[in-house]
Amino acid sequence: MTQNATPDSWGFAHPDCRGAAALLFFMNDLARVVNQYLGQGHLSDEALADAQKAVDALLDRYVEIKAAPEAFDNERIALALETERGPDGRMGAQVALRMSARLEGLIIEAQRQARPATH
Repeated sequence: MTQNATPDSWGFAHPDCRGAAALLFFMNDLARVVNQYLGQGHLSDEALADAQKAVDALLDRYVEIKAAPEAFDNERIALALETERGPDGRMGAQVALRMSARLEGLIIEAQRQARPATH
């Protein structure tokens, strides 16, 4: 990450947002968008639709800047609300991200490579 980056800056705005680094920036940006629209219990159909538009725009931005064409071109990330029973037995909703297995694999590999070795 660049030293002049601030916590408020978007990953796609970083000059080193290319290749595997772009995947890591993208995941941070994606979490930021989802939390902005669906955080703090705002799990309504309207909030989900707004969040989906924001996720689509974010993905389009990464495609536009050619951050990692092999990862982002022709991709779609769909948001969905899923209901699960919690440990206390109550039902609760959570946001699910649905993406291609290829994109998910690229993200997992980028995260694995970014972790410091533990041996």
